[in-house]
Amino acid sequence: MSIRKIIPVILVLAVAALTLAACMNNDAANVQPDPTANFAPNPTTGAQGSNGTAGMSGDGTAAAPNDGNTTATADGALNPFDWANGAADIEKAISRISEIADARVVVTNTTALVGVKFDNAYKGELTERIREMVAAEVLKADPAIQTVAVTSAAQDVQKVWDLSEKIRAGRTADELSAEINSIVRNATTLR
Repeated sequence: MSIRKIIPVILVLAVAALTLAACMNNDAANVQPDPTANFAPNPTTGAQGSNGTAGMSGDGTAAAPNDGNTTATADGALNPFDWANGAADIEKAISRISEIADARVVVTNTTALVGVKFDNAYKGELTERIREMVAAEVLKADPAIQTVAVTSAAQDVQKVWDLSEKIRAGRTADELSAEINSIVRNATTLR
């Protein structure tokens, strides 16, 4: 092949390469960086104190929590929710769900078991929506909970009530954890 035939082919390839390179560089100059968050997340464990520190009041002491449940200490550590003394408040909150007449909550470690009794006017069953509303009330009280099991099966609900009464009488949830976990593992309870 003669050099006269190769030179035009090389020139066409060079022009094509330069055109492609110019297109790629042109697009790169017009790209805007993605905006990034420039704010701190809202505290979930305590009220915003007057000094701007989550969980702290202006005088450096622990502030009242934003929902009356989980609190932060002066050093920012979390105080776990006291289920032995505070379960009744959460049960009342769950009972305010329109379909539910009464509820009991027992907690062991990071697992909450909730037994619910439906209002007489409600003729349905335990739906995923009801489970999510119940779990939301439990997690609002104690974000450390990892598993929320909800049951409406009459036999299991009675067991939850019995366990709750034992805890209110002074037994610890740790002593009853085997019984609690046996109900949690039921196919109808944990989904």
